[in-house]
Amino acid sequence: MARPFILPLSQCSDVDLTGGKAIGLAQLIAAGFSVPQGFCITTEAYIQCLFASGFIDNEEWLKVSALSGNEQASAFADCRTRIRQVETSQLTVQWRMALQTLSRPSSERWAVRSSATNEDRAQTSFAGLYRTHLGVSLSDIDAAVKDLWVSLWEERVVSYTARQSQKTAPRMAVVIQWMVAAQSAGVAYSIHPVTGRPNQVTINAVPGLAASLVDGTVNPDQYVVEVTHEGQPMRVLKRILAHHSQRLSVSKVGLRIEPFDDATHIQSLTDAQLFSLAQTTKHVEQVFGHPIDLEWTFDAEHLWLIQARPITAVRPSFNLTNDDCEWSRANFKETLPELPSLLSLSFLERFMDRHIISHYRKLGCRIPDGLTSIRVLTGRPYLNVTLFHILVVQLGGDPSLNAEQMGGEPLQTIPKVRPIKGAALARAVWMMWAEMRRVERSGPRLFREMKDLATTYRREHILHLSVEELVLELDKLGPWLEGRDVTFGIVGGVGQCLQIFNQFLPRWLGPDWRGLLNTVLQGQGTVISAQQIVRLAELTDIARDEPATGTFLTSEPWEPAPFREALADTKFLQAFDRYLEDYGHRAVGESDLMSPRLVDTPESILAIVRIQLISGSPSQRSILLRQGNARTAALAQIKQRIGWCYHRWIIFMWRYRKLCRFFSLREANRHHFMYYVMALRTLLMRLGELLVEQGRLHQIDDVFFLSDDERADLLAGDTRDWKAVIKARRAERERYAAVEAPDTIRDWETANEQIVTSDKAEGSGILLGTPISVGTVTGPVRVVRSLVDWGKVLPGEILVVPVIDPGLTPLFGLAGGLIVEMGGTLSHGAIIAREYGLPTIANVEGAMARLADGQRIIVDAGSGTICIEPSPLP
Repeated sequence: MARPFILPLSQCSDVDLTGGKAIGLAQLIAAGFSVPQGFCITTEAYIQCLFASGFIDNEEWLKVSALSGNEQASAFADCRTRIRQVETSQLTVQWRMALQTLSRPSSERWAVRSSATNEDRAQTSFAGLYRTHLGVSLSDIDAAVKDLWVSLWEERVVSYTARQSQKTAPRMAVVIQWMVAAQSAGVAYSIHPVTGRPNQVTINAVPGLAASLVDGTVNPDQYVVEVTHEGQPMRVLKRILAHHSQRLSVSKVGLRIEPFDDATHIQSLTDAQLFSLAQTTKHVEQVFGHPIDLEWTFDAEHLWLIQARPITAVRPSFNLTNDDCEWSRANFKETLPELPSLLSLSFLERFMDRHIISHYRKLGCRIPDGLTSIRVLTGRPYLNVTLFHILVVQLGGDPSLNAEQMGGEPLQTIPKVRPIKGAALARAVWMMWAEMRRVERSGPRLFREMKDLATTYRREHILHLSVEELVLELDKLGPWLEGRDVTFGIVGGVGQCLQIFNQFLPRWLGPDWRGLLNTVLQGQGTVISAQQIVRLAELTDIARDEPATGTFLTSEPWEPAPFREALADTKFLQAFDRYLEDYGHRAVGESDLMSPRLVDTPESILAIVRIQLISGSPSQRSILLRQGNARTAALAQIKQRIGWCYHRWIIFMWRYRKLCRFFSLREANRHHFMYYVMALRTLLMRLGELLVEQGRLHQIDDVFFLSDDERADLLAGDTRDWKAVIKARRAERERYAAVEAPDTIRDWETANEQIVTSDKAEGSGILLGTPISVGTVTGPVRVVRSLVDWGKVLPGEILVVPVIDPGLTPLFGLAGGLIVEMGGTLSHGAIIAREYGLPTIANVEGAMARLADGQRIIVDAGSGTICIEPSPLP
């Protein structure tokens, strides 16, 4: 049976007859995708037309391939001339009849494309080696077909074919389709063309036709769309818009260039079109069974597919890397300053690996190779949210609670995770239980040892030590922490209790169960960090009863510097020194070794006592009474809702007491761990003093701008100009301070391009966040950015802060409420705010920018709603 010269695109199934491109279009049509109508002039037409003129392609190919240099070039030129002179009148009759079946007007313009037998194959694409003719008139189709036949006989084709070890002559089929009136067009990769990430569809687009994009003569708009494992688009990860001054379009007279009136960064695709294209691209990938490179175009109505070829140069990479993960500052932002010191960043990385991640490894969790728990951008540390999702799922936990408990935004790209099962899970559960029991039994003893450590390394106790002796003491403190840190067991205990409550309390108590639980957690009197507030109220009561103290603290103008002389021999000074003894090692940004401690700035605490004294703040007794009444009322309401199900009440109280115990341990752990940090800081500051005396450093705190290894190199006599190194790092720190880094990073590759604006939005006057500690309060705003703002806080003001830093605790006794841009229900500051009963809402996006000092707002911390009251008319 004679092989056909013409075939409808839908019937193209033999690659030797119709070539790779026509096969791809047939597959698209069969799968129901929109493909412009057309047909294929087969390789049989090519062979027979050449044969009729005495040109036998296989023989000529072997002859030419055996030549080289100028001889080969001359032979190719001769072949091309002979092909252009081939008689094709009978073929013309057949393709004209095929055109008539498409029912297009005579003025229609056509696309004439190559479909060689070696083109668009799984092993080789031959992309860009053959030509395409767009906007071809009926009278020019013959010439266009011959030109595509000729394009087989060029040196670059032979060279590419030889590199692919193909010895037989390729043959050319030709695809003819009507032209789409393109509004935009381009190319889409079903996987990332560089990394091979299968969840990232990469799209290049231009206005009008894509000819200039395909041949590389214009810069396209570049997009990366993240998709789920099922191919559903989630978000646009990257959007780089090119400068477009014109577009190529097709008309009745052929191709034309249309200039834009206002040349600018015109976006080629809407987000709706991007999502539609990304979803279609992944659907095509599923149909073809491998990653694909898709040529497409949008007309005024919908999406058309022009070509689908295999991606041959990149293989899908299913290995999770740091770049695939999502990162958040939420947990670190609560206890570190905006820009932590270099030394503290290196300490943080070691701590996370040795005291958190190592525990997960011991439990049997699989941590993908190459993943780290921390990365740093513009001097800020970020926590690997994806990694902790993976770890929680492996242990059978609910990862959706991570964002609620740690703060920050929920994970958007959910990785596939295989949970631990059977005996391995049982072993992990037993080990986790054993660690939590160790915390409960040994925690108090370990906390005393940390407090004793700070006493051992008081400044007056180490003044006699030399540089070498100080270094020896610093080297001891790393191993000293091994086996003494209980952070992992405490986090596990809190998380376990909250997961159980999250499972049962919505059914038992109703939708407001979180508010009730937050209320019964306040006023326990066992959260050591929250006791600061009561202690400050106690200091205020003493000052009221001592005339000399009251006179000093309320004098105008107030000068706090000589307070020790002015308050000598007073009961207040003795109580104040006891306060500093218990809390002076705490600080704002206290996890950073470089952060000054409260004992270094006692005037800031005196300023708070002064404000409480002048304003008549509540007494210690009234604070405790208020907390106790709120807790008792909430417990009674919970018992009433549980009703006759006595076993539920037993379960609730069992887990409630356990949660209170672990919350108390969590804050005690942080409080006493700060003694450890204080010991390190005291040794480092003394070391800095001696190095300044020796002329090796400019300033005492220069020591915080070197890593541990660099400090060792400096002391070992490394001849680097360390002063210049530190000067450069200080300058870099100043540059970083001018940058507003994103709180969440979902694509590290483009993280530097993310811009967080601080413009005040006009909006509806309603802000929303996560309820932390229930209560409703109305009052003026006080934005607190640094220690400088402490003295401005007035009683009843609603504090607006970036994070709930535990170092802000002394202010809670003045505040009427608290609004936080970032923070979770398990943050240290959240526990303190809840313990104190301070109405608090966290995760309020843009709060620092939207709210201003003096602005009156209504805070409903039960629903997580903030209402901005309208400004009074002038």
